[in-house]
Amino acid sequence: MKKLLTKLAIVLAVGTAVVAPGVVVAKAPAYKAAGPKGGVGYTTAATGENRYAVVYTGDSRMKRDVVANYALLRAAELTSEAGFEWFAVLSTTVKDVEVGSADDMSSRTGQFMGNVTAGSGAGSDQSAGRGGGDSSVAMGPSTGGFGGGDVPPAVLERWKPKKVVQALLMIQVGKGDNATFPDVTSQPEIFDAKATIEEIRATMK
Repeated sequence: MKKLLTKLAIVLAVGTAVVAPGVVVAKAPAYKAAGPKGGVGYTTAATGENRYAVVYTGDSRMKRDVVANYALLRAAELTSEAGFEWFAVLSTTVKDVEVGSADDMSSRTGQFMGNVTAGSGAGSDQSAGRGGGDSSVAMGPSTGGFGGGDVPPAVLERWKPKKVVQALLMIQVGKGDNATFPDVTSQPEIFDAKATIEEIRATMK
């Protein structure tokens, strides 16, 4: 295997913008680890020998290319921290998810492998963020203390689960010039960890 840095093909858009003098450039969103219960930031999980699931969950304002970049950055950092030189991206999923839904990887515990659906769209769980309550009480838009009429749109908006962009990478890490990828049917993209860190960090300044 010839070890070459693959271009950031999984990222939707990477580049350096030319900015006119006097124009204020928005600061890049914070890159960070997610909290113990998930949320915005990166989470990782071992899925097998030298294999990991890397998830980056953005906030409601983060664009898909930024979230994809941050997932790739975390994969590179994890590779370097573990003492390896390169990582291969075995699969990639970048999609919108409802926070706390069945599709939200950041809210899961335990192993990722075997219970990941690499489809598109959001999960069907609509209960996130609504709190507890009596399941026997109807929760339609014409109930509640609004004189029997429809619930105001501003209130309904608060009931809707928040959607964010989430990127999931399944990676295998390694070192040296030889590698095998069991159960992988096509040649994965291979990234040099240190070069990838430098390249993405440069876009975040």
